[in-house]
Amino acid sequence: MRPKRLKFYAITHDILGDVFWDVFRKGLMDAAERYDVDVEHLRPGRFSPEIQAGLIDGAMHALPDGIISTIPRVEAVDAPLRAVIQRGIPVIAINAKDPRPAGERIPYLFYIGGDDTNAGRLAGNYLIGKVSPKSGMCVDHYLHDHICHSDRYRGFEQAFSSKGLKSDRLRVPGGDAEACSRAVAEYLTENPGVDAVLTLGPPGAQAVIDARKLLSPERQWAHMTFDVARPQIDGIRSGEIVATIDSQQYLQGYLSVQQMWLHVAQGFTMADDIYTGPTVVDASNVDAAEDGVRRGIR
Repeated sequence: MRPKRLKFYAITHDILGDVFWDVFRKGLMDAAERYDVDVEHLRPGRFSPEIQAGLIDGAMHALPDGIISTIPRVEAVDAPLRAVIQRGIPVIAINAKDPRPAGERIPYLFYIGGDDTNAGRLAGNYLIGKVSPKSGMCVDHYLHDHICHSDRYRGFEQAFSSKGLKSDRLRVPGGDAEACSRAVAEYLTENPGVDAVLTLGPPGAQAVIDARKLLSPERQWAHMTFDVARPQIDGIRSGEIVATIDSQQYLQGYLSVQQMWLHVAQGFTMADDIYTGPTVVDASNVDAAEDGVRRGIR
């Protein structure tokens, strides 16, 4: 008799329209096909860890063989994920993890994703080395606290402050492209000393690119961002973006399914977290990144 086909749930916090998550989802589905498992991907549709917590609870009652989940806000998803684990359902954290020490954090198996504080620090140091800025700003396309984005900004701020440079954080509504670009343009107009800008993903990157069209050509700044998508590739080629930080989200999707299958079907468990980033994409390696974008894996 054929053994039961394994069923996993992936529950993420992504906002619709962010191409980052389309690539993540391809990783999920490619691994599901490779390892002959069913994977159902659930997401709130807008940034709401509270709605995500309800999705986690619903997935638990479906009694899957494993749950893969982001942890965008610990206090929102702590209780439902602990309940899942108490039911005997294994959990792998992906993309955004519980930052607390091992004895305090949610007892998931391990984490797969980027090291965001280090990534923010890497971005800050890259900008400092590339353009010797006077002042920096970080555009955050989430209006609410989000662990990944807070860690990225913290690292960026650390890099700038270590050199005696000021940095600031501007929150913009990632789901409203026009409002985003307008807010960025207004900030850069009111703060003429800012000459280095870090954005935290495709919505913020596009807002800064669009803001250039609203300002005079004399207003210049260096722009670095996160993630690899068509706007980042085009921006690097045109010079509008100096570089982007890649957390390789295809691997986050693919490896989470692979590792859950290895754990459930084969009894393996990784001894530590798996970091898929950060890596830098700039003019020196943009061709390889563009090939990955065409294939849907970057």
